Amino acid sequence: MDFKKIQIIFLVIFVVIDLFLFSLFRQNANLQTENSNKGSDAEIIKQMQNDQITVSPKLSTSGETGYYLSAVNDDSLNTTKSKLKNQKTTYSNHILRSTFKRPIGLYSGNYHEILDKLMKKDTFIAHGSSYEYNSDLSTKTSVVYSQKISDGGTMYGPRHGEIIFDVSSDHLLVGYTQSYMNDVSVLREKTDIISPAKALVWLYQYNEIPDNSKIKWVNMYYTQLLSIKNNVVLIPTWVIGYTSSGSSSMTIKRINAFNGAILDGEGTTEAATSNDN
Repeated sequence: MDFKKIQIIFLVIFVVIDLFLFSLFRQNANLQTENSNKGSDAEIIKQMQNDQITVSPKLSTSGETGYYLSAVNDDSLNTTKSKLKNQKTTYSNHILRSTFKRPIGLYSGNYHEILDKLMKKDTFIAHGSSYEYNSDLSTKTSVVYSQKISDGGTMYGPRHGEIIFDVSSDHLLVGYTQSYMNDVSVLREKTDIISPAKALVWLYQYNEIPDNSKIKWVNMYYTQLLSIKNNVVLIPTWVIGYTSSGSSSMTIKRINAFNGAILDGEGTTEAATSNDN
């Protein structure tokens, strides 16, 4: 049996264990929460408002579905970088870093509208058609594209299917970092996940949201659960971005959409602002 097959077997075992723990959680959750008053989440959100926590998006209380996915974090970016033009590149730990020899002007329109056209050129970016613009994470100084999944979902994380374009203060595109996940496939059929409203409520009940905060967005992405060598298991994750009083930065929290557990590796970024010119 070759080593890759052994890796895949270990991944499947980890997923089976996670599914077992998740089933225990769901049984407990069904007893404690699912049979409770349907308006309880809405009531807690109102309680959040009493703590001066504002929620801009209207969040669904309905359950959704998601997959366990597998992917390969291989070196395909390293093998295709020779096609790129006007760029000086380095490659390390599955991350491609590029600096444009002649920066590209982004003087009119939305940055991403210009980049959308450039992304179609394989001399500008590798696998460009596999990504889409991410307004959640983009700012005036960095424009983010996330790798798409066939069912309409996207990935999250700088090491897992993401391009971050660097924009200078004088509207010049100076470079980018890129990661790419290959051979994305479904490990298990669709499974129920918690609602975005439930994810926010639990984050609040975990005391992870300070008073006087503004919830900017709550969206579902696929993030890493575990990895063995280059093989990665991805799970649906509710990613929540908020700003706090007196801070211009956005804090990003992640919650496992299967069991509601807080995931490590929260992020803090410059607060997203429009890049319209």
